[in-house]
Amino acid sequence: MKESIPELTLNDGLTLPAIGFGTYKLNGNEGATAINSAIDVGYRLIDTAYNYENEGTVGEAIRRSTVPRNELRIT
Repeated sequence: MKESIPELTLNDGLTLPAIGFGTYKLNGNEGATAINSAIDVGYRLIDTAYNYENEGTVGEAIRRSTVPRNELRIT
């Protein structure tokens, strides 16, 4: 049985996983594969930033994932 990552509830009722997967320096196919693997093992919070310049890579990983988009939080 896969352990799930605990969630925190914000003041507005939104829940966020307590642990996220950072995407700094993850680019291209290798980056998308790494992010997709993180999603496969249970990460649901994907942390990225405009300055990482990897929006396409993060998007591709999400497209490849079998996890429904509404189960993921992208910050």
